[in-house]
Amino acid sequence: MQEPMRTRGPVICVGTTTVDQVLEIDEMPRQAIKVTARHHFKRGGGPAATAAVACARLLLPVELWSRLGSDAEAAFLCERLRHHGVGIGGVKCSGEMDTITAVVIVDRQGERFIVGHDHTVLPTSPAHLPLQEIPKAGAVLADINWHEASLAVLDAAAAAEVPSVLDAEVTDLAVLLELARRASLPVFSEDGFALASAGAQPDAEGCEALSRRLGGMFGLTLGARGSLWWVDGALTLVPAVPVTVQDTTGAGDVFHGALAAGLAEGRPVIDAARFASAAASLKCELGNGWDGMPERRAVEEAAARLDPLRVS
Repeated sequence: MQEPMRTRGPVICVGTTTVDQVLEIDEMPRQAIKVTARHHFKRGGGPAATAAVACARLLLPVELWSRLGSDAEAAFLCERLRHHGVGIGGVKCSGEMDTITAVVIVDRQGERFIVGHDHTVLPTSPAHLPLQEIPKAGAVLADINWHEASLAVLDAAAAAEVPSVLDAEVTDLAVLLELARRASLPVFSEDGFALASAGAQPDAEGCEALSRRLGGMFGLTLGARGSLWWVDGALTLVPAVPVTVQDTTGAGDVFHGALAAGLAEGRPVIDAARFASAAASLKCELGNGWDGMPERRAVEEAAARLDPLRVS
């Protein structure tokens, strides 16, 4: 098994953990009808937790900082996280809440539709987080769902000069920009980019304008088309690996986790993006939730075949 590069410390992933109730159907309904699922699975999910499991599968030390209830679902998730090699010392189980459940519907083409709880019902205080551990980290990854914790973690990472990745999805615009400006590498979804850039096109002009607004570099994920990166005044396209898609659920989370892993290993941004693109593509081919994470050797081999293209 190929060993990872030396890292200066673990990847710390902060954000959401969920129990996913996964229903596999033949095709997404186009009207309000009743359909029968072919299969049903109970799995672990959530952006930060899935990214953490991906890091562990890529042989990096990783810690998850998250919030759960004190119920049977929390016990299930903690057991699954430990099984996959994720440290859970920063996971707080609270009787004030139920563990979040999401319903994930997946069709035969691997496309998915997700319905989840409102994350604002969760306790917001990040007071239990061991922020003193951040200077020892190789990289941090934050999602937008627990923005109080993400702010604290991103500020601590900046002070300690630890690379930080933000999963920059759609949320309140002020929150999105506040977090993105604190991360050393925010990575936007297409909708997140549209919101942050006030509807600009993801071309050189639009990316340069957003870079000025943020004060630094950023990435933009494009699904099967790969990802765009504004780094050092240049726009670069990193392609995805062509695969037969089984399930796209969690692919973006795997991308962010692998990107943080690459930065923790000291890779340049575009090289880390190739590594992340390969990991996310292979995840789409494997499916199977946390149990379907790609192994490191396969990711390295796939990444080596990707040729970044300078767009401008």
